[in-house]
Amino acid sequence: MNILNQHQNAFPHLLTIIDSMRVYQESRLWKQLSDQLLVYIKDPQVNQGTHLKDLFEGFVKKFYQEIDEMKLVRILIKTAEQYGDFQSRIDFLKQFKLDEQPQLVIDILIAFFKLQQGQLQEVDELLKQYKQKSEKLQEVDPLVYSMLYYLAYNFYKIKNIYEEFYVNALQYLAYTNDQDMLQEQKVQLSYEMALAVLISPNIYNFSELLQQPVLVSLKESAQYNWVYQLLDIFNRGSVRELNSFQWNEERKGCFPNFQVLNEKIRIMAFLELAFSLPKNNRVCTFEELAQVSELPLNDIERLVMRTISKGLVKGRINQVKQTITISYVVPRVLTMDKIDIINKKFGNWEKSLNIFLKEVEDVRKTFN
Repeated sequence: MNILNQHQNAFPHLLTIIDSMRVYQESRLWKQLSDQLLVYIKDPQVNQGTHLKDLFEGFVKKFYQEIDEMKLVRILIKTAEQYGDFQSRIDFLKQFKLDEQPQLVIDILIAFFKLQQGQLQEVDELLKQYKQKSEKLQEVDPLVYSMLYYLAYNFYKIKNIYEEFYVNALQYLAYTNDQDMLQEQKVQLSYEMALAVLISPNIYNFSELLQQPVLVSLKESAQYNWVYQLLDIFNRGSVRELNSFQWNEERKGCFPNFQVLNEKIRIMAFLELAFSLPKNNRVCTFEELAQVSELPLNDIERLVMRTISKGLVKGRINQVKQTITISYVVPRVLTMDKIDIINKKFGNWEKSLNIFLKEVEDVRKTFN
């Protein structure tokens, strides 16, 4: 029984695609065949066991030189995962000699498997080389950047460098089609990115992550939904909700330093308060900040100075009046609730403008 017949029996829900692939191969319609293959390899069931490996060895290997090389490497990326240990995967990929961009993708994937073998120093050098190569390319296929940032974020994840991991993971998502990611990968990556944002003492743009489409998988995950809830709490700067959050030992174990969390939530509470103030009168009292941050008054000045030192706000403190005048708040990705706040600000501005124009008109009439 040939491999396509085996797949027909194993995956009856893919019968139409399998029949199409058979017809396209017999007709030597390589573009249509490769397009069908790209659809086929996205099926979660096909990605289990050695189905893709068997398909390549028994079917694709006969004609892979006929199809577009960028399409071929997309197939190889999925297929290589099923070639046993990491060295077997590397050996499988080394047999292909392709044009510049598809070959760079293959080289990056080989470097990824070397990373899994623990060859961090070599991968560090390769990562620098491949970044330089990509910068010299013209009309770069998004897959090149996708794989480059995939290698980079995995490298920094292993090194526990949270900011670099997060930045490169964001870039990976920017160059990667959501449909090219399996559900398990979406959940795992969004979970790891969420933890990085929460753990890092230097990342405060929670809304940027919350607006990523991949975060839907985290929100819907029975196992990791609690992390999504934490992100939402921090994004809104709700100290009260964090204090009442349902912790357990497993969840606590994800955070090496709770002091960072406690400081971040209070800084976010300050940023939320600052954002809600009218732009022409961004002044808040120590008492107002103490209420939202749930800190005693004698700790407020330290909180403000800490936030200023991180470049998140600019302003000055009046110790006599116990007020903070804010001249700058770090830009953030706007969520719907923030847009509502801006709409209200525009409404207030419009009312103020109408009052001013009426006063001008009244003055004008007195001169007539």
